[in-house]
Amino acid sequence: MGQLSPGRGAAASEGTRGDAARAPRRLGQYLRQLREGYGYTLRKVEERALAMGESIDNSQLSRFEKGKAVPSFDKLRALAKVFNVSVQNFSDVLDLEEFAEFKPKGNDYDSLIDQGNDLIKRGEHGVAFMYYERALEVAMASPQREHATEQVADARWRMAASLRSLGKLSMTEAELRSIFKEGELLDPRTRLRCLHDLCDVYRQFGDFYLASVICKEALALAEGSGDPFAEARVLNILGSTYHDEGLRGQNQQLLDQALDCFSRAHKILEEISGAEKFQISVLINLGGCLATSGKADEGIARLRQAATAARTRGYRRAASLAMNRLGEAYFIKRDFERARTSLSEADTLASRSGESYYDILFCNEYLRWRMARDEESGVREKIAFGRLRHLRSMLERKFPEVIEFDEYVESVRRKHVGTSL
Repeated sequence: MGQLSPGRGAAASEGTRGDAARAPRRLGQYLRQLREGYGYTLRKVEERALAMGESIDNSQLSRFEKGKAVPSFDKLRALAKVFNVSVQNFSDVLDLEEFAEFKPKGNDYDSLIDQGNDLIKRGEHGVAFMYYERALEVAMASPQREHATEQVADARWRMAASLRSLGKLSMTEAELRSIFKEGELLDPRTRLRCLHDLCDVYRQFGDFYLASVICKEALALAEGSGDPFAEARVLNILGSTYHDEGLRGQNQQLLDQALDCFSRAHKILEEISGAEKFQISVLINLGGCLATSGKADEGIARLRQAATAARTRGYRRAASLAMNRLGEAYFIKRDFERARTSLSEADTLASRSGESYYDILFCNEYLRWRMARDEESGVREKIAFGRLRHLRSMLERKFPEVIEFDEYVESVRRKHVGTSL
């Protein structure tokens, strides 16, 4: 995920780089969607900005929306206040510009979806997003729009899945929320998978309460649907929510609940054919949870099994995550040599030009940082800390390692301020 700064994506001033050729069209469309979503006129945005102590001229905003000028970082920050969104949202929108050239022009909905699915299988999530977005446009333009509800919802759901894989959580949430606007017209299956994914988004935001509430609603729907695969998916995400919250609060009861969810999901998947990729993901979660629950050896056995299966089938992210969790299990056992070897393998798998898994790279570095501190190795600690600061800037997710690192950085800052005073 990119960093938005005065020098990247936003011009230092509208006058120096405001030509239409350089202005990102997608950002203009996004700004207009935000404004119309609030029901604001251009003049209303100007008034809201002034009330917040910011300056956004309505004619300026009009040029931004039409792609005739590029907003400066300060203007984007002001607009973020008006629309109550993170400035990171604008960075995420700008990041998608690099995939714009791959957007197809076809009008066959099914073909566009199929091609997008093939791209997902190859790990090309950004390009796949463009195919799903085009499919959405086709569905929206259908002369029988009222009969295309499921097509619209399906395309949006796939767009959301692509965005989530790219680490763009706020945009993911927005797409999922937009699906629910169809209300009772939604198919129960579509509602279920959207609830599942929304739960995962809030879990990654660190809002465990809201994640668990939504997930329990999804679980009740899944159990009533008679779809064991859907039930396993919800159990897996509920287990992940319990696990993250349990680690955060050092709550063994929550960890035990997580272990129960993962075990139930894994048992269900053993009876289902054609679910190998998801079964590996659940096995990774189960192994990691066993390790953090005081059953490191059993967890290591599960994680080795998952890593081997993921490599054999070419599931790069799953293999990388399995090696990260394996490194964590060895860290828990205080076997730092094997932990570092596992983390190095995870780094290799997680790093790729154009699509690196920054969340996994952060977790790898976090464990190295912890080991360096335990070993009182000042040099290693400083190197790992510097890398963590860099990787943290690329993450929107707030999983336990991120939260703990943020708290450490804040405590150091406060201590430094206190010392200065």
